[in-house]
Amino acid sequence: MMKANTLFHSFLLSTALSLLPLSSHGQGDFWNNWYVQVGLDMSLQNPYGYKFSDVFPNGKTFGVDMAVGKWFTPEVGLRAKVNWENGIGLFRNSHANWLAPFHKPGVNMDKGGYLGVVGDVLLNLHNLFWSYDRQRRWNLSVFPRAGVDYNFGVRKGSPLVGLGIDNTYRLGDGLCLYADVAYNVVSSGHVGSESGYSTGNGSNSNGYLNIDLGVQIDLGNTGKRGFEAGGEDNRKALARGWFLQMGVDMSLQNPYGCNFSKVFPKGNTYGLDFAVGKQFTPEMALRVRANWENGLVENPNVEWVAPGGPDNDNFSHGGYLVANGDVMFNLHNILASYNENRRWETYAYARAGLISHFVISSLSPLVGLGVENLYRLDSKWSLFLDIDYQVTTSESSAGSTGMAVSAGSNGFFDVALGAKLNL
Repeated sequence: MMKANTLFHSFLLSTALSLLPLSSHGQGDFWNNWYVQVGLDMSLQNPYGYKFSDVFPNGKTFGVDMAVGKWFTPEVGLRAKVNWENGIGLFRNSHANWLAPFHKPGVNMDKGGYLGVVGDVLLNLHNLFWSYDRQRRWNLSVFPRAGVDYNFGVRKGSPLVGLGIDNTYRLGDGLCLYADVAYNVVSSGHVGSESGYSTGNGSNSNGYLNIDLGVQIDLGNTGKRGFEAGGEDNRKALARGWFLQMGVDMSLQNPYGCNFSKVFPKGNTYGLDFAVGKQFTPEMALRVRANWENGLVENPNVEWVAPGGPDNDNFSHGGYLVANGDVMFNLHNILASYNENRRWETYAYARAGLISHFVISSLSPLVGLGVENLYRLDSKWSLFLDIDYQVTTSESSAGSTGMAVSAGSNGFFDVALGAKLNL
């Protein structure tokens, strides 16, 4: 364990040192095309095993949301949003039976409601399929979403993933109206109860529908970085910057209540991963990744994966699969100018996806953060080293070693090493 700690500390130190020579002046285009959003929200709860037709009044709540976002290209943008629900003045529902603590209407409201913090990857459909028009009144975008949900009613958190649609209507230069509709999947902790009432198992069937309406204000310069290009040029840009990654990895499980010093041999597994991604700008890339774990190389002593325990048969049933998307930020290019001849680059990334253990036929939300170090061999090939931590529900350990509901502490480290090919 001492050796592992030394290697990890060396990795962090090398990453920090790699950033020291960078100037304090970032690439100017990174600071263009930002905006803020402020609005009102209504959510409709959807706990496992209950009829959605009874959502009024049992499952509806009201709240406020605020967001900040940036368009990196005419087609792709990122947005961070905070939503506070069922905890402010008039925006409360004393009949919300379907919020933790379950079947105790008013308690959730009195304790402060719940808070969602999410990140969205926005894909502008108009600009993907037609040419960019800065004066277009109506823009339609779709977005995958990931983040965390914290319920003050029972002081429990959960990873959150979702999908949504964003509509903006331009009123004038720098001012828009927006309307969002999104469905968010959470664990049963969102509706879990201190008195034992709980629904579902955190396996993709507990969630809630968000409907947001508000005002968007553009910040600073807009329409920069070639946003005025025609549709043909935009499509050519979309065809560039693609890459593949292939590698091997090791995971270190971290179920709630277990001593991490015993991760060897109780919690380590091995696997393969494959990814495809695109560099949209020098600062930002998106990556879709599949990781097949504990299906080819067995650890006969593993206990901390589903179904748990010393007689674990996770391996004999094929292990588990993680499918996720990563939003990647090139720290060198954000903090300094782009250099196509740079050998070593460091990325920080946010991750969201689903994890499935074949032995129990599970499907649970997953979110995480990580760091990638990339060393360029030539114009096509690079080596990569990824280190990240991913949070999921207790179902990943079948509840045998984790909490009955996720509180943000069931998860696993992942260390991956491999090669990257620029297409």
